[in-house]
Amino acid sequence: MKEPIFNLLTEPWIITTTLQGNEETLSLTEVLTRSHEIKSLSGEMPAQDMAIFRLLLGVLYAIYTRTEKYSEAQDATSKDMCINIWKELWERGYFFSNEIVEYLEQYYDRFWLVHPERPFYQVAKIQTTKPYAVSKMIGELVESNNKIQLFPLRSGESKQFLEYPEAARWLLYLNCFDDAALKKFDSTTSSISVGWLGQLGLVYIVGKNLFETLMLNLVLLNNGEPWGQGKATWELSESRTGERTAITTPGSAEELYTLQSRRIKLIWDSDRLTGYEILGGDYFSKEDAFVEPMTLWKLCKGKAGHKDMYIPPSNVARDFTKQLWRDITPLLVNSESARCPGVIDWLSELKQEGIISSRQIQICTLFIKYGGGSNMSGVDEIWSDSISINANLLSSMSDEWIGRITSLVAITEQLVKLLGDLASNIAMSAGASEGNAARNAAKEQAYADLDIPFRNWLSEIDPDADDINVQSAKWISSCKKIIFNSGDELISKAGEQAFIGRSLKIGNKESYYSTPRVYGWFVRGVYKIVHEEGFEK
Repeated sequence: MKEPIFNLLTEPWIITTTLQGNEETLSLTEVLTRSHEIKSLSGEMPAQDMAIFRLLLGVLYAIYTRTEKYSEAQDATSKDMCINIWKELWERGYFFSNEIVEYLEQYYDRFWLVHPERPFYQVAKIQTTKPYAVSKMIGELVESNNKIQLFPLRSGESKQFLEYPEAARWLLYLNCFDDAALKKFDSTTSSISVGWLGQLGLVYIVGKNLFETLMLNLVLLNNGEPWGQGKATWELSESRTGERTAITTPGSAEELYTLQSRRIKLIWDSDRLTGYEILGGDYFSKEDAFVEPMTLWKLCKGKAGHKDMYIPPSNVARDFTKQLWRDITPLLVNSESARCPGVIDWLSELKQEGIISSRQIQICTLFIKYGGGSNMSGVDEIWSDSISINANLLSSMSDEWIGRITSLVAITEQLVKLLGDLASNIAMSAGASEGNAARNAAKEQAYADLDIPFRNWLSEIDPDADDINVQSAKWISSCKKIIFNSGDELISKAGEQAFIGRSLKIGNKESYYSTPRVYGWFVRGVYKIVHEEGFEK
């Protein structure tokens, strides 16, 4: 195919939802210039939207970290100047079309999806061991050549071929989130890792429209200083083609956000995508890579003779049933064991300057768990969640509040544990040999019952106006009510045999288990915890 086809700057390929709730498919240029009219990106899955979102941010960084004002901030290493630049953009409420169009038109020829020499986010010539089918490219299917889904979301031609718009969307997803199952062409290169975004505990902020969402994640400081100079992938004079290429940690946001984790070549049959070829691409060490602002960080203790370091938390052992609010501390507070994401630090700076004072902030997370154990083959689970908090909780003066919220979460978990114990004891009172299944089911249901009330309570907190003890007591009261209601429901369904009960020997101790007795243990346990934590009986 000699003629370039499907330019991403002018052809519609990004699926969006407008503020009126309508779905529209727009070009890259239209999404940016109309971002204030768009509610959100609405592609096939959240991870795909994130890959496109990072591309949009890459364009914005390339534009707004190269202005005359930002250059002055770089020369002066001025934090305040960067914040003022952001404030001007924020208060404007939209991106000027001429700023977006003038920049992108310089690189119009670098945005062709199909091009004989420089296809977008691809390499024109590539040597691989074998091509892959379209089905492995589609994140909804995550099929390999050796593992076929029994109940796929797609069938027939919809998983064998892709049209240009959808091919463009999955191309970005593949570059960011590809698994580690691909075969190396050069056996001497280092082992394959999953795509850069697949290695992270992704954290991002969502605003009232796409403009706000982009702006709230447009972090104009790299660890307290202005970003350095660099190039987005489409600005390079030549695309990198080397397999599994170690690069220095990016010093510019546009380089980071357009990182090419894979070398990809799409295979076309007329106007349909039939497959692709792929190799490992650019990578850098994730140890203390604080240049990445959209991830959680966990302290990893170094072995003898090695220093401690921060790395993104592994998703391999992540409990994907655990709600985000139960892990709120690493999101908002830097500690010895964790470091909060750069986007949160940035919002704290904006809060200190009064730019986003007293507004609700929606913090979202996205995690991917790959299959195949250490082989990281295919995708087992994609998990996303969000919480809404008042911006005042990001103030440096709100440490007491964060500490109190953390302790209240711990109390909540203790009370849920007691409920789980009650369910287990009821099961054993009725004749079960063990009560783990009943315990786990009761705890899971309790967290589901507590989920919305806790989120609502958290979103209503305003540290500048509320009394910390009053708000704490309010949650404990709500939590107790939910836990007791759940306990009463368990008792009501226990049955006659559980009421009669039986004698059980656990360890060296023999006790009589019946619903009246185990319910008494439960009630005393609840009041004991609440009282010991300083709340009323």
